[in-house]
Amino acid sequence: MSSKIHVIGIGDDGLEAMPTGVRQTIADAEVLLGTDRTLALVPKSKAARHTISGDLNQLVATIEKAGDKRVALLIYGDPMFYGLARYVSDRLGRDRFVVVPHVSSMQLAFARVMESWEEAYLTDLAKHPLDAVLEKIRSAQKVGLFTTDHCSPADVARALLDRRIDYFTAYVCENLGSRDERVTRGTLAEIAGQRFDALNVMILIRDPDAPDRPREAVGRRLFGNPDEAFIQSQPKQGLLMPAEVRAIALAQMDIAAQSIVWDIGAGSGSVSIEAAQMA
Repeated sequence: MSSKIHVIGIGDDGLEAMPTGVRQTIADAEVLLGTDRTLALVPKSKAARHTISGDLNQLVATIEKAGDKRVALLIYGDPMFYGLARYVSDRLGRDRFVVVPHVSSMQLAFARVMESWEEAYLTDLAKHPLDAVLEKIRSAQKVGLFTTDHCSPADVARALLDRRIDYFTAYVCENLGSRDERVTRGTLAEIAGQRFDALNVMILIRDPDAPDRPREAVGRRLFGNPDEAFIQSQPKQGLLMPAEVRAIALAQMDIAAQSIVWDIGAGSGSVSIEAAQMA
C-alpha cells in the first residue's frame, strides 16, 4: 500500500507551532513540495525539494512521479481554504491524502480587527476577477478578500468608489503572523491612495444603516418604476411600456441574479433597464 501524501498547512512561525507528530512527518518526508516561502521555513534535510510554480499540472506530475515515497506538500495557511489541497486530491484521489490545516491568514485578519467571519463574503481575487465580485460586495455586511499583485487593496478601493460603493470601513492586514505585521484602517478613499506589501488580506466592514444601492437610487423600485423615471428621446414619446405592464411582464419572467436577458426589438429599453437591475 502506497504512503499517504500529507498536505500540511504552515505559517511564518514555521515548525515551532506544529505538533510533534506533524514535525516528525515533515522530517521523515522523502519529497518536500512547497513555495519558496514555505520551503524556507523548514530546515534542510535529505528530502528532495521541489518548488511549486503556477503550473498545477506539473505539481500533479511531480507527486505522481514520487511513487511510493513519503511526500509532504507544504501550503501556507489552511490548504483547504483557497489552497491546493482540493485541487490535487480531486486529481489524484482523496483517499491518498491527509490534510493538516494551519490557521488561515483570513482567520488571523478577522481576529486582528476583532470581527467575526462566519457570515462574511470571502473570496480570492486570484481566482475570481474583481468585476465579478463587486456586486456581491455591494450588498454584503462583511467582506474578506485575498488580494493579488495585479489587484491590490488600492485597486479594490478605487473600483468600489467608481461604483459609488462608499459605505465600507476598510482594513488591510499585511504580513500576518510575522514580525513586520501591520494592520491599516481607513475609508476607501484613504486606502485608495496607499501602497501595501504583497502579502495582505483586505477586510471590509459595512457602515451602519448603509444602503444596498447608490445613495441617489434609494427610493427607486427594482422594477415597475413610474414612466416619468425614464428619460425618453424626443419627439418619440410613447415607446415606453407602461409601468403596470412592465411590472407584470418582469414578474412573470422570474429573473434571477445570474439570469441572462435578451430584449429583442427593444423600444425605449425600459424593460432591459429594469431587468438589468434584477440580474
